[in-house]
Amino acid sequence: MDVPIESRKRLHTTAPLATVFEVLSDVPRSVSHYPDVESLDDLGGGAYRWTMREGGAAGVRHQVSYACHYVSDRASGEISWTPVEGVGNGRITGRWRLSADATGTWVDFENTGTLAMPIPRLLRAMGVSFVQSTFSAQIETYLSNLVHTFEGRS
Repeated sequence: MDVPIESRKRLHTTAPLATVFEVLSDVPRSVSHYPDVESLDDLGGGAYRWTMREGGAAGVRHQVSYACHYVSDRASGEISWTPVEGVGNGRITGRWRLSADATGTWVDFENTGTLAMPIPRLLRAMGVSFVQSTFSAQIETYLSNLVHTFEGRS
């Protein structure tokens, strides 16, 4: 079953745009702030495969894996990612958009996609809700961890 995931967040940090861009455009450094990542594999050419720790509930266990190709554009303050076809059980697309102001940097985060999950028919409603809430909690932790790094509190 394909479970849709989506997150759109906006946050402000007192860190300068150059610092934020440096952290976010370095994919392994950025991903090191994301919870429950088992491994991040460099596939070359700006592509990386994420493998998450196995998780689950109600006796249903699953390990998420997907790959994205990353493109960083310093001039526009944007870092984007698109799925690498045929790798893993997820398809994720997204971007960071950065803009400076007098007190720091605005960070806009967008991430959407689908995760193919083996959820039994009787558990689908609960399973979809569980996957989406787990994803949302991971994103919140990720963003919080990043802000600590941006502002030198890590």
